Amino acid sequence: MTKIELTETEAGILMEILESSLSELRTEKIGTDNRAWHVEMAEREKFLMHLIDRLQN
Repeated sequence: MTKIELTETEAGILMEILESSLSELRTEKIGTDNRAWHVEMAEREKFLMHLIDRLQN
């Protein structure tokens, strides 16, 4: 497992980036008719939510 240390400022910026990406991903997921792409986006959504949760704790 790779570990990195972030300052509080860096962690805050990373959190903003992740939350923005999550929001955009959700919008894309809703708009797609391609089932395979929808599944892939759902997995990415789960991954981003997991990272956000880990950064908050």
